[in-house]
Amino acid sequence: MSILEQIVESKKREIERLHAQHDMRELQERVAQNHPNAPPRFYQAFAETRARGEHFFIAEFKRKSPSEGWLDHDANLPLQVRAYAQAGASAISILTDEPFFGGSYADLTLAAQTLHLLPSSTLHPPPLLLQKDFILSPIQIYLAKLHGADIILLIAAILEPERLDFLKKTAELLGMGVLVEVHDEAELAKIQHLDFPVLGVNNRDLKTFRTALNRVNVLKKQAGGRFVVAESGIRDYRDFQAVRHADGFLIGTGLMRAEKLPTRFEAHFQGRGKFLFKACGIRTPEMLTALSDGLTSSQPVTKNSPDFIGLNFSPVSRRRVDAETCEVLKTSQVSNAVAVFYKNTETDIRKTHEKYPFHAVQLYAHEVSPEFVRSLKQRVMLAMSVRETADMQQLEPFAADVDFFILDGATPGSGQRVGAAIPADFPYPFLLAGGLNEENLEVILDYENCIGADIASGIETDGQVDVGKIHRIAERLADLKEIVEKKFYLAK
Repeated sequence: MSILEQIVESKKREIERLHAQHDMRELQERVAQNHPNAPPRFYQAFAETRARGEHFFIAEFKRKSPSEGWLDHDANLPLQVRAYAQAGASAISILTDEPFFGGSYADLTLAAQTLHLLPSSTLHPPPLLLQKDFILSPIQIYLAKLHGADIILLIAAILEPERLDFLKKTAELLGMGVLVEVHDEAELAKIQHLDFPVLGVNNRDLKTFRTALNRVNVLKKQAGGRFVVAESGIRDYRDFQAVRHADGFLIGTGLMRAEKLPTRFEAHFQGRGKFLFKACGIRTPEMLTALSDGLTSSQPVTKNSPDFIGLNFSPVSRRRVDAETCEVLKTSQVSNAVAVFYKNTETDIRKTHEKYPFHAVQLYAHEVSPEFVRSLKQRVMLAMSVRETADMQQLEPFAADVDFFILDGATPGSGQRVGAAIPADFPYPFLLAGGLNEENLEVILDYENCIGADIASGIETDGQVDVGKIHRIAERLADLKEIVEKKFYLAK
């Protein structure tokens, strides 16, 4: 039985207890007396936020999750909710499931009371309150309303279309908006005919709890004009670049684990124009240490820090990392080191991940299958050696199961430029690789969805990694970021 199936079975038993504790007619009367009918504020608030050119941020409070375990057993809910509100959250999500997420309806009430007590001059407009749970029955919706919710979540994976539509209409009659969640194309297809304004795309598979950030970009193309919310897996500004074309974002674990909460969500996640930099071919402990300071938190420490460090395990590369450097990873705080594989067997790749704590992996599309990619728990950067435009078609079967792409030259590691083979409108976020250096970085501006550069030979002098070049490349990418931002604001 999958975790999702376990949750649903637990929820069915909870609903039986709720019916034993509450008289449904009494709940309906209490809602009618205390909450006069009004149209849902959620849809209008979302539209107004996007009209201002802003993203709709939903900041989540949860004490634990099935995939991560306890995040913060003793989390201070009022303190967290106030911080979310002051940082510009459009809505605040409260988990009310107790067995798997450590929540309760009491948490929802406390969050509503906390928001009500905030000075009205502080928040324009005040954040809405989302009750996040596995809703199967109207009684859960009435209780959500009585405990202060403005929005509920309905999950297509656990509801038949007719049932989902009935529950959605029930919530809207009570003045609540609905975030309808899907994970894959099949789930979206079965509810595509229904009328709902906001689609949530859960990048996490609730059956396996594996996360793939590019999933939201795949499903956004099929959203039918609806607002799209990217859910799950967004930990920091790096992840944000992979999902930046969504209209809104639901962020939970990344905020609950943060050492310091953001003061403004838009600024913290750097939603416009941030070009990422992957410095690849790092192979000595000294170099790893020298470059790691900027990668130990959710924000780069300095303007000249790389965003990712690539450690090469290819048996044919002269940049192959040594064992001593890998051992440093076991005790270091380098959370954004990427294991790079080229011409490695699947067995080699699995053994490396068993031995070293990498959170991300770079693979080449022509060497692995979609099934192998789906079997990995790590974040996946999928590379393609581009010889001609037709090569790009090989990426589509992987698109929903990776985090983003790396488009490389025909011979990886050679410094060979990709040339004109990449279409300017390639639809998914990617890092450009192959022949880049501090003199030609402007080429990344030619591509609508290029989110940065992956550089190996361009950071070397006489075959050795040159820290000075890394710093200058990072600074130049930051300058290009400012150029893009200026163009964006002038266009507005």
